[in-house]
Amino acid sequence: MSAPERPLRLLGRAFDGFDRALSRQLPAAAAGPAEYRLPDILDLQQQVVAGDAAISGEADLLMVVTDWLPTLIADGRILPLDPFIAQSPPAGWPDAWHPAVRELQRGPDGSTYGVPYHVGPMMLLYRADLYDDPAERAGFAAKFGYPLAAPDTWEQYTDQARWFTRPDEGRHGTIVAGFPDEHNTVYDFLTQLWSRGAELTDAEGRLSLDCAQALDSARFLYDLWHTHRVVDPAAAQWDSVASGVHFAAGEAAMMVNWSGFAALSAPVDSPTHGLVRCAPVPRADVPGGSRVALNSYWVLAIAAGSERPEAAYGLLRALTTPQMDRITAEEGGTATRRDSWSSPAVSRIAPYYEGFEEAHEHTRALPRDPRWPAISEVLNDMVGSLVSGEAVPEDAVALAHRRLDALN
Repeated sequence: MSAPERPLRLLGRAFDGFDRALSRQLPAAAAGPAEYRLPDILDLQQQVVAGDAAISGEADLLMVVTDWLPTLIADGRILPLDPFIAQSPPAGWPDAWHPAVRELQRGPDGSTYGVPYHVGPMMLLYRADLYDDPAERAGFAAKFGYPLAAPDTWEQYTDQARWFTRPDEGRHGTIVAGFPDEHNTVYDFLTQLWSRGAELTDAEGRLSLDCAQALDSARFLYDLWHTHRVVDPAAAQWDSVASGVHFAAGEAAMMVNWSGFAALSAPVDSPTHGLVRCAPVPRADVPGGSRVALNSYWVLAIAAGSERPEAAYGLLRALTTPQMDRITAEEGGTATRRDSWSSPAVSRIAPYYEGFEEAHEHTRALPRDPRWPAISEVLNDMVGSLVSGEAVPEDAVALAHRRLDALN
């Protein structure tokens, strides 16, 4: 008698929305036994990018963030999907997905290495009840000299964060995810840098932070924590998910974070149910400045070490259908398909879907550089020192510049 076939194994990130969605999706999507495991993001990165989970047969499907894909592709840790797609493409492929959420998984060889499962981008989330309150509007205009509305510039963002910071009422002006997990800490710095018209590289293409915009970006983040004190000090230990939870609990007036966290306010028992709106990320009002929304998302990919790649692709394809995409949205993730975004049933879940097409027209992704894990570590350490106050912006940027220069 032959041994029973082992379950297909999916390895992804710890997030309640993923857990709830997968608990519904796998029984319906898998052709046979399937199971999933969701470690925290740092453990997942260690297992998939640096460890052997992708190549040992421990996992068949990986749920990974697009930041890691250049390294995973370069190291041969995930399989190209083109042969599978040619035989049986995902439903609606490729036009059911916006170009902004299908290009980051394309390798330098032109092959596709993943299909989106959960998307961003970053947006401004803010409390409509606070911004619409007549007393708040009158008081703010009297103090700052312009009408209270969703901030258009980073200067307005700072003004409004200062205005709404009232710790004695259990609320700060904004939330910044300060936990050093190479995720939002890095994204927040790059959003500032890029919106000020600067790059991570100099005119010769070398990694560099030797520019005024880098220092201004670091100073902006440092000031939120230590000069203006508009962020709860406890947020130094909050990652992106925890930040979203605290915002949904009503602990801040606004935040720039992944748009999907607005869905945490959807339950009728949420303190912020029906009170959250979304708007574009503020812009830098400086010469050469612009509005930049960072785009990074989670894809399903086939682990190179899978002993059952055909079955793994079958599960991937089943998990990305319109029905499964709607389940992702219903359970607290973010739908990836355009037909989901335009569905009234989905758009009722969260306020951002009606603006997703436009939002994705103005996104920017992380550099596609196989050195990214090392680059990200440098930026993460720099922002971590700013959050903790262990370094002033000038020293933090100078050290990060030296470390980046050593990678050239």
